[in-house]
Formats: sequence, C-alpha cells, structure tokens
Amino acid sequence: MSSLLALVPLAAAALVWRLFYSFNRSRRWFSMGELIFWDAIALVILQLVWLIWF
Repeated sequence: MSSLLALVPLAAAALVWRLFYSFNRSRRWFSMGELIFWDAIALVILQLVWLIWF
C-alpha cells in the first residue's frame, strides 16, 4: 500500500504535464523543453508537499 502512495506525486506531475501540454498546444507559447522544465519544477514542488503532508 505504501509503495502505491509513493506514486501519487508522480501521477500528479503527469497530470500537470498533460494540462501544460494541452494548454500549450493551442497557444504555442513554450517549447517542449520548457514544458519539461516547468513540469520538473511542478514535480519537485508536489514531492515536497507530499513529504510534508505524510
């Protein structure tokens, strides 16, 4: 059970990336590298919040 809980931040980061990607698809504001960069930032923030919460 605890091993599945460890995947929650990763799944949330994947969801954030998908939202970034779909938003950017229509606007073309960012390159793919910038999307990956900001998703990595979001993953770190989600992981830190997750570690504080649990």
